[in-house]
Amino acid sequence: MDDVDFLLVNALQHRPRASWSQLEAIVGGDASTLSRRWSRLVDSGLVWSSCFAVSPGDPDRPDGRLDSAVHPLTGVLALVEVYCTAGSRESVIAGIAKTPSVLTVECTSGGPDLILTLSCPSVAEVDAYVATELAADPGVRRTRTHFTRTFFKEGTSWRPGILSERQVKALQAFPATGIDAPAVPTRLHELVINALAGDVRRSATSIAEEIGRSVATVTRAIGQILHAPWARTRVDFAHNLVGYNASVMVWFSVPHHQLEMVGAGLALMPETRMCCSVVNRANLAVTFWLRSLRDLDAVESKIARAFPTARTEERWLLPRFAKRLGHTLTPSGHHATFIPPTHPLTAPRF
Repeated sequence: MDDVDFLLVNALQHRPRASWSQLEAIVGGDASTLSRRWSRLVDSGLVWSSCFAVSPGDPDRPDGRLDSAVHPLTGVLALVEVYCTAGSRESVIAGIAKTPSVLTVECTSGGPDLILTLSCPSVAEVDAYVATELAADPGVRRTRTHFTRTFFKEGTSWRPGILSERQVKALQAFPATGIDAPAVPTRLHELVINALAGDVRRSATSIAEEIGRSVATVTRAIGQILHAPWARTRVDFAHNLVGYNASVMVWFSVPHHQLEMVGAGLALMPETRMCCSVVNRANLAVTFWLRSLRDLDAVESKIARAFPTARTEERWLLPRFAKRLGHTLTPSGHHATFIPPTHPLTAPRF
């Protein structure tokens, strides 16, 4: 990816369905060139996109932070450590990556071989999946589950910071559509989110043909989805192939009365990809995307100065992502396939 590719991806993270002509003045190049660039990035497996429904945040919170889970129509999100028998890691990945409720699969250099992000409607269903389906895999030696509480930051809000402040303001000034989004999604919105799940730039015409609605109706629903508190879009890329050479997960133990402050502070760091509180002695899990592993020293020193009560319990290098929000990846990090997360129409309403 060159500089223009990064600009294009960063711009689409802010405005995922902006037209190529709208992006001309911001990214540079004409509309047809930008379209070809995007197609090349997607076809090569370097870039992919998602759309998914979420549990809406507390309307009384000024930051709009989402409690419990910021993921597909779920009641409970959990981080699950998986310890594999010798030589069985790849077979375990192949099996669990096909499971829709397993949103993310990451390999670790720590005690567990894998860390999963698991989405289920209830605590009981998380426990049932881990105790029966996951435990039944002959390659799984043991597991450990961490139930999430509050997400201070997750991948949808992470940005590489390529755009200038002027460019971001220009994107924000694009004409707004969908500001009349309802308080909760309708069946139409659920159908459209399903259709956009693995490609947020899919055409309204294609979606209309699939779900049997008019193009105008689908276009209006898409605009509402893009501005609704109950939906998220994400434009992702193969970070390890384009300069982010170290992904690190750090588990902190923070005094409970300072958890909100520390979590919110870490979320503001540009290196922070994900930050959430969990039910565990190490009660704050954070993932950093770094240009080099050497950068971790500076990050941890900065955290130690700003939050001296946040004690590091464990730190793991994440050398490989096998699945990210339903998108399976090759061992090299390229996009492979998309497995839709737990079907919204079968999940609990909110």
